[in-house]
Amino acid sequence: MPNPVKVFFSYSHKDEALRDELATHLVMMKRQGIIEAWHDREISAGTEWANAIDENLEIADIILLLISTNFLVSNYCYDIEMKRAMERHETREARVIPIILKPTDWNGAPFSKLQALPKNALPITKWQDQDEAFLNVVQGIRRVVEEITKSKNSSSTVSQNTTPTTSTPSQTSRRLTDGQRRRLEEERNSVQQQYDLVNKKFALLREAHTIETDVATKFKLEVQIRENQTEKDRLAQQLEEIEQKLL
Repeated sequence: MPNPVKVFFSYSHKDEALRDELATHLVMMKRQGIIEAWHDREISAGTEWANAIDENLEIADIILLLISTNFLVSNYCYDIEMKRAMERHETREARVIPIILKPTDWNGAPFSKLQALPKNALPITKWQDQDEAFLNVVQGIRRVVEEITKSKNSSSTVSQNTTPTTSTPSQTSRRLTDGQRRRLEEERNSVQQQYDLVNKKFALLREAHTIETDVATKFKLEVQIRENQTEKDRLAQQLEEIEQKLL
């Protein structure tokens, strides 16, 4: 399967055990190469977690909302991930599937208009046999995966029969989400403040070096000036990279 359906888990960490169980039940579709499943525990050390979540949320074909009281009270799950998921669902960029983990009052939530899993939206933890509940969920997900795969294959056939056109850089560049742009702007402001402080210190060091007469002290100041210049260059490069991402 050259183009597997990308599945994104949106969940509260307090429900991690149930998420793991669901991921385990998706094993056959993973082995068949039909899907690629992603959740935030996949983030490697040193990676900016918010950006990683945003990027995977943006490319997901299916977004699973693992619903519980824990999910509803989580500002990140409800106000950021779920909100963006529903926006992508409304524009038909992705399919959102609510999966009811535990009994909770989700009446009136933005996702309440969607068909939920398992059958009859009976919470997984209320089933006598939870394996049967997970099987029902996986069967529902598989049907959606098959629909998306069929749609992708049809689109691929159409594109192969269409004369390719040259895209401009602005057309091919990845669109930033509001959350990504906000974080980049906050990072830019923080780096700019650091740069201004370092630049001020640099000016003071240069001034002190100019009026200093003691050879040993001048040497120490020169070392500090070189270190300060290196830091200035690093921050300037960082600012430039952020500005390029914001273009």
